[in-house]
Amino acid sequence: MHKFIVLPLLLLVALNAFGHAGEVHKYMGTITALHDDGSFMLQKTDGKTIHVAVKKTTVYRHADGRVATRAELATGKRAVVTVSKDGKTASEVKFAAAKK
Repeated sequence: MHKFIVLPLLLLVALNAFGHAGEVHKYMGTITALHDDGSFMLQKTDGKTIHVAVKKTTVYRHADGRVATRAELATGKRAVVTVSKDGKTASEVKFAAAKK
């Protein structure tokens, strides 16, 4: 009897552990630190900070869709980061519109 309860619970835990793999996620927040390798720290709107890795194929854009560059990364800038399906690297970094 316990096998029928434990097995589904273990399966549920395993699915939650790997639930983010293979999915695209977007995070909105403020850039808080820049690293020499091009990666950066993003403080999300929920207050948690994540490390955002980038690669040569990462696309940078302004809020209006214009092309931006990695050189425009700066602490204090707001951004929306799309993390690729590998769950580790940014496929796109979109800078929020400047406050008026």
